[in-house]
Parts: sequence; structure tokens; C-alpha cells
Amino acid sequence: MIEVLIFVFTLIGALFVWVIISTRRSVGYIFCNATISAWEARLLSEARLMELAEAQGMVNIFSALEDTEYRPRLAEATKGDKVDLILVERALRESLNARYRELIKMVPEERKGTILRVLQRVDLWNLKTLITMIHNKVPKEQRLQELIPSPTMPPERLEMLASAEDLNGLLEFLRGSEQFEVISTAFGDYEKRGLIALLSALDKHYYTSLWKDVQAKRAQRSILEVMIGYEIDSVNIKLILRLKREGAPPDEIDKYIVRPSHELTDAMLKAMITAEDIRSAIQMIYNTTHGKVLAEALPQIEEKGIPAAERALDEAYLKLCKWFGLTQFFGIAPVISFIHIKENEMRNLRAIIRLKADGVEAPKIKERIKRVPKIGL
Repeated sequence: MIEVLIFVFTLIGALFVWVIISTRRSVGYIFCNATISAWEARLLSEARLMELAEAQGMVNIFSALEDTEYRPRLAEATKGDKVDLILVERALRESLNARYRELIKMVPEERKGTILRVLQRVDLWNLKTLITMIHNKVPKEQRLQELIPSPTMPPERLEMLASAEDLNGLLEFLRGSEQFEVISTAFGDYEKRGLIALLSALDKHYYTSLWKDVQAKRAQRSILEVMIGYEIDSVNIKLILRLKREGAPPDEIDKYIVRPSHELTDAMLKAMITAEDIRSAIQMIYNTTHGKVLAEALPQIEEKGIPAAERALDEAYLKLCKWFGLTQFFGIAPVISFIHIKENEMRNLRAIIRLKADGVEAPKIKERIKRVPKIGL
């Protein structure tokens, strides 16, 4: 009888300790995620974006954004009926950067490093964009217009990188950074294969490092594995489909793959790489999360090509992020969800304004809007 009582009290004590630890861990996210919920309530809905696509003229677009957080920054880019598109794009990017910086301050310490690594995807995107522009001989004075202010990189450093005369000059500016070794190693392949060698090497390094960071701590690991893992699998699938379309040999595709992948096994990846065509490659992963997404989008993929596959994967990821953000409120999921959904909003606005300025018709603009699928609870 005494042994039973000891066991019961030990069990109760262990449960009590577990509750205290779980509560302490969750408390740090309550303020952060409550603030994120308030931010999300102000995001532009799909219906609102469609209205912007229908707007007659640029001035009407800015009038429609009067009650949003973008308006104060956009005000500097509009004077009467005149609109400075360069200032408009800068305002959108700076608004995103400011929000990300606020987010970093609120994230609990236990996973702040992971969130910083997630946000370094802005630096990855900037570096890949910069390499592409230098490769295509875009003048130095035009490069900064295409880059996104970074929450993890000082603006002075971004300006310095953008001022590089050529890829060798860029590499010198990167000396001492983790990207220096990545680009140096990939230079030989770049001379043979072109841009894909450098861009894929950077992707591979970033996502491998991010995955290691996810695995380094137990806190929130199971949620992060699904959210980050989906993105890594998407990167691999997009790479395989693009290179297959270009006729790259299997051994060349294989060396650019991010490993370890998540849901996609090595056997699945190799089956995709060696498949005869795009349809066959998609069929090789038919029983995975990504395979089901692509199978549903197959008619659009066959009609519009690889961009349709990339769009389907991206929109499914936004839905996954939104789902975890709603169902795992007392953790890191809402933070990662907001990062991706907010970036998607900025890119949609940027696309609408650019296309409207180029005189593209509303139906075509609507096709370019990347949607966040609705969640059924």
C-alpha cells in the first residue's frame, strides 16, 4: 500500500513539474504571438488584393491602401498624380524589414537563433539576386533597387556588396563570411554550368545550416521539423524539375540536392532525378505531401510549365504555415507562419504595382497573385 502511495505521489509530482516547465516555456510566447495575431488581422485579404488588381490607375491603388500600415511610407513616393516607382518598392521592402526587426525583439531566447537563421533567407535571396544581376551585367546603380533591406545585415554592408565590379569583387567583399567558401568552391562549376551552380550551392548551404539549427535543440523541434522540412523538400523538388526541364544529367542534379531532406527519402529523390519526364518525376513521390499537391496541380503544370508547380508548392506551404500558426499558438509556429505570410503580402503588392505600371490587364495581374489558402477548422 505504501509503495502504491509513493508511486502515486511521485507521478503527481512529476506531472506538476511538467506543467510548470510547459507553462514557463509557453508564457514567453504569449505576448509575442498575441502581437502577431494583431498584425495578421491587418494583413490584406485575397479579396482586397483582387480589388487592387482591378483599381484604375496607380493613384487609386495608393488611395485603397490609405488605412494600411504601408500608407505612411508610401506617402513619400506619391506627389499628386505622380508616382515614383523606385520609392514605392523601397517603401514596401522597408515596411517588411521594420516588421521583421520588431519580431526579432519579441521572440523568446530559446529559439531566437533559429528565427534569425530563418530570416537570413532575405540575405540568401539578396545574394542570389545580386549574383544574377552581376552575371547579367546590370549596372551597379540599379542593383540596390532590386534588393530587400535585411533584418540581419546592416544596410551599409548590403550597399557594399551591391557595388562589386564583378563576381570576383563580390567574392572579396564576402571574404570571412560563410558564403565565401560556398561561392569559392562552386566557381569551377559556374564556369561550366552557369548561374545554377552558384545559386544552388547557396541554397544548399543555407538550408543545410538551417536544418542543423532546428536539430540542435529539443525546444519546439517536432513543429520546426515539419515546417522547415516542407520548405527543404520544396527546394529540392523545384530544383529537380527545373534542371530536368533544362536537360541536365542526373549526376549533375544530384550534387545540388539539399541533404538530409525531410519527407522525401533519398530513394525518392533519386527516382525523381532519373525519371523520364516531369510527369514521371511527380509520380515518383505520389504518396507524399508534396506529391499530392503536385498531382492535383498536374493539369496546370502541363499547361503552364514549372512555374505552376512552384506556385502550387508555395501556396500549399502558406496553408501549412497558417494551419500550424492557428493550432500551435503557444509556440514558435505563429512566428514562422507570419514571416512567410507577411513576405507573401509584400511580394503580391510589389507585383500588382509593377504590373499595373506596365499596363498589364487586371485578369493577368490576378493570375500572378499568390494566395494563402483558407483553413477549415
